[in-house]
Order: sequence, then C-alpha cells, then structure tokens
Amino acid sequence: MISLRSLSRVGVPQSLKRAFQQILLGYHSYAPSFSAAGEDMILRHLLGSDKQNGFYVDVGAFHPVRSSNTYFFYLYGWRGINIEPRPGSKKLFDKVRPKDINLEVGISRERGETTYYFIGEDSSMNSFSRDFLEQMGLLDEVKQRLSVPVLPLSDVLDQYLPKGQRIDFMNVDVEGHDLKVLESNDWDRFRPRIVVVEDGEIDATKSNIVDLMKLNGYETCVQNVIILGKLNEYFFVDTTV
Repeated sequence: MISLRSLSRVGVPQSLKRAFQQILLGYHSYAPSFSAAGEDMILRHLLGSDKQNGFYVDVGAFHPVRSSNTYFFYLYGWRGINIEPRPGSKKLFDKVRPKDINLEVGISRERGETTYYFIGEDSSMNSFSRDFLEQMGLLDEVKQRLSVPVLPLSDVLDQYLPKGQRIDFMNVDVEGHDLKVLESNDWDRFRPRIVVVEDGEIDATKSNIVDLMKLNGYETCVQNVIILGKLNEYFFVDTTV
C-alpha cells in the first residue's frame, strides 16, 4: 500500500507519478486520496469522476502533496492557483507543481501586512489567527511572529485567473482566517462551482461562514467532515447556475 509518508518532501518520482496517473485513468480499481480526511474523493464524486481539464483555487495550500485537496486533480490533468503565505513555500510548489500558478502571499479583506503565527515548516497549523491557535491549544507552540503581505482574494483572482476560466472548485483552509478570505472575494465575478471551507464552528446553524455563503447564493451540500474533533469542513455548491 502506498503511504503519503513515503512521498519525497521535494517531489514525487516520475515513475510514481506514472503509477498514480494509471490509477486515475482507470487502469486500477482504486484511487489514492491525498487529503487529510478524504476531501478530494468527495470532490471527485461531486464533480464527476471522469471530469478532466478542470480548474481549482487552493487558498492555504500548505504543501503541494501532503494533506492536499488538489494534488489528486493535478495528477489527473487539472490546473489551478495555489496560494500559501508561508515564507519559502513557493519554491517547493514550483518544483512539485510547475504547471500550476503558485503564489506566496496571504489572503485577507484588505491589502497590507498581517502577523503570521509560525509554528514550523511542516506544520499545517500556521495561522494568521491568534484566537484560532488559542482555541486549538497551540499558542505556546508558536516559534515566530512574522509580518506577511496579504491581498484580497478578488485582487489575486483578477490578476492571476486566466481570462474566461471557470473555477470548478475552491478550497479554503487558513486555520481560523477563513471567513476573512471569503469576505475578500467578489462573488459576482468569481463563483466557483463548489467551495470547500474549514470552519471552527461545527454547528452549521451557528456558523458565520455558512451564513455568508448562503447570502452569496451557495448551499451546503456536504457537512460534518470533522477534523481533529474541533474543526468542520463544509462543501458549498453554487445554486445560481
């Protein structure tokens, strides 16, 4: 059985890539999940298992392979935009995902700089949100507080989304900063078919993220994908198309 731990931190050998591609193209009876909780397989089901040449946007991409909701689709021929604020992250994404647009920047409601709480290179819990880290009991693990440039999501998509390109799905996973990311988008102009968002509020009736997405014409199609017992992931579908 192939383990994600066996994948090289700086890339995947071509022979292994070919093996995965054979799996994805149907030469084997199973397909690998690279996500933390099988989100990529949920997306595959929602979008259609035979869909090729799709486009994704991954906000808070973390790593090009590990715990990635988009790498499965990259191997299948999809392309997209990966956005990760961790200093130095772009070099790794450019090496492993050279056909994607890889950006080293944070996303927030306004242009400027924001404090980035850095736990470690291999930590998926680096965050812009001090409150989130305190809630998760990780504030004492913070090693550095860095000033990182941030842009509204609408500005990034306006500059980097290829002209006329429809976004099939957008993944937002920024450790407690997710609502601000969603608020920074122009939902009239940039409407992914499906949006996956991590939320610290497990109860959908109390979620500000759920309320915001409903206000913008999205409905929850999958919920209660619980991570670490404290986080929920919601899958929203555009109801206006």
